[in-house]
Amino acid sequence: MDPNTPLENSDEQSLIQRAIKAGQSQPPNEPPIEPMSPIQTSSRVSPVPGYNTSPVRPEDPEPQRQPVKPTMPRRPSRPAMPLKADPTPTEEIDQSASVEEQAAQALERLRQKMAVVAEEFAQGKINRAQFHAIYQRYQEQRQITEMLLKRDPQTGAWQSVMRPGHTGFLRDYYQAKIESYAIYHLALQKPIIVTGTVQLPLQQVAPLLTKLRAIVNERGFANLARRKLQDERWVVFVPGLYTVSVIVFSLEPSPAQLQRIEDMQRDFERANSQALEGNHIRPRELVYPHRALFEK
Repeated sequence: MDPNTPLENSDEQSLIQRAIKAGQSQPPNEPPIEPMSPIQTSSRVSPVPGYNTSPVRPEDPEPQRQPVKPTMPRRPSRPAMPLKADPTPTEEIDQSASVEEQAAQALERLRQKMAVVAEEFAQGKINRAQFHAIYQRYQEQRQITEMLLKRDPQTGAWQSVMRPGHTGFLRDYYQAKIESYAIYHLALQKPIIVTGTVQLPLQQVAPLLTKLRAIVNERGFANLARRKLQDERWVVFVPGLYTVSVIVFSLEPSPAQLQRIEDMQRDFERANSQALEGNHIRPRELVYPHRALFEK
C-alpha cells in the first residue's frame, strides 16, 4: 500500500472489499430478503421488529356483564288513612238504636271525657284554668242535654249541643305561656340574660336572690318557688348551684311545665359549668336551652 495514500481511503476500500466477498459467499439458491412493507397510518406499530399488526388485546378477567333491564314501575299504592282524633260523644253512638238510647250513649261518653280531664289534672298535664274551663264546658253540655231530654225524650236537639270544637280552643287558650325568662348569677346578683316582653325590676328580684344564695350556701340546694302576681301572672324561681332562672307565666303553670323549666335550668348549668364555676361570665359565649321556648 502506497504510504502517500490517506488512511481514510484505505479503510474505505477494505470495507468495500469485505462486503463484496460476503456477497459472493452467499448461497445462490437462498431467496433474497423481502423488504418490509410500508406501515399503514391506521395500524398500530408493534414493539417486535418486522410486524406492523396491533397486539392482541388480553382477555378481561371479569365476566362480561349483562345489560341491566329496567323494571316496570309498580302501581301506586293507596296512601294510609290518617289517624282519627278522639271520637266525639256523637261519633260512638249506635245509629240503629232509638233516640233515647242514642242520647244515653252520648251522655255516657261525655261522663268518660269528664273523667279523663280530671285524670289529666291529677297527672299534672293541665293547669287549674284549663281544668275548670274544659270541665265546665262538658258540664254545660251535660246539663243542657239532660234538660232537653227531660222536656221531650224523642227530641234530637241535643245533638247540636254535643258538637265538638270548643274544648280544643279552651285547652290552648288557658294554657300558661312564658312571657319572660331571665337568668341571674347568685354570687354576683346580676342578670346574665333576660328574654321576653315582661320584665321584673331588679329591686324586686334582689331580695329573693339574697335569700336563695344563703339557702344554697347552707344546704347546697334550694327548691323551686312560685307566687302569683297581681295581674293573674305567675312568677317562678328555679335555683341551681350558681344561677337562678326567673320565669314569668301568663297564667298558673302546670306541673308538667314546671318540670320542663327545672330540666332546662339543670341543663344550663351543666353545659356552662366551667364558666360558672370560675365566675368568668361572658354571656355571648354561653348556651341557653330556654331559647327554644321563644323560637317559632
